[in-house]
Amino acid sequence: MMKTTIAAALALALASGAAMAEFKDFTVNGQLVTKAQQEALASEAISSNPNPHEMISNPQIEDQVRQMMIEQVVMGEYARKQGIDKLPEVQADVARATNMVLENHAVREFLKKNPVTEKEIEAQYKQEADRWGDKEVRVRHILVKSADEAKKIIAEINKGASFAKIAAEKSLDDGSKDVGGILDWQSPSVYTGQLAEAIRGLKKGEMAKEPVQSPAGFHVVKVEDERPAQLFPKFEDRKEELRHLLMQRKVQQFIHEQILRADVKDVAAK
Repeated sequence: MMKTTIAAALALALASGAAMAEFKDFTVNGQLVTKAQQEALASEAISSNPNPHEMISNPQIEDQVRQMMIEQVVMGEYARKQGIDKLPEVQADVARATNMVLENHAVREFLKKNPVTEKEIEAQYKQEADRWGDKEVRVRHILVKSADEAKKIIAEINKGASFAKIAAEKSLDDGSKDVGGILDWQSPSVYTGQLAEAIRGLKKGEMAKEPVQSPAGFHVVKVEDERPAQLFPKFEDRKEELRHLLMQRKVQQFIHEQILRADVKDVAAK
């Protein structure tokens, strides 16, 4: 439920900042369907779409939402005439749906009062840029099963053996063995654990003196080349993704705080 609520709330926020369709009030069998109801349905549809920005700008969204609302009103009337709304399981579903609707609106109101600011986005961008760093490296490696095998390979390379040839013959990394063990340009921060430590400690052209362990096995690691950072995205290219990320964090924290205040108790079996 939390993911659904967050998605719907974020979709509403995305839609509010975009050129969304101009919905108008209309009636179905005398029942009023308001602009607000249509906008709420549109935000729900947007939240379930893998490309929300594309859906917001879709000129057909107004007609699609109108048809969905007509269908809901007509089928709702049919269900009430048949007495389906009086069934216990239906009333239970309605109660659950009511709580979900209220939760959705609570989250939306929270986001209205606590929007993500430009300052917060800039701070998050700087944090990520600092973590990426001002340098990128091109690493060459050979992955094997044991530390002993890796040590033998290091000794062979130190005696003049070809790193690329041994990588092609012995490396377990199918993605790099056929290109001499080369891993494409990346920030050292992309690597984790001992691999990250080893790479950060090597200069251009240096190979680690000892095997480097990772969950995949043992690596013979060499920093083949380095350059000033080029791959980290520009602020404007990352801005909207960061806004969405920070909105999601705020909503998750908000919901978590409300849950912590709740008095939750198990009911003893009768």
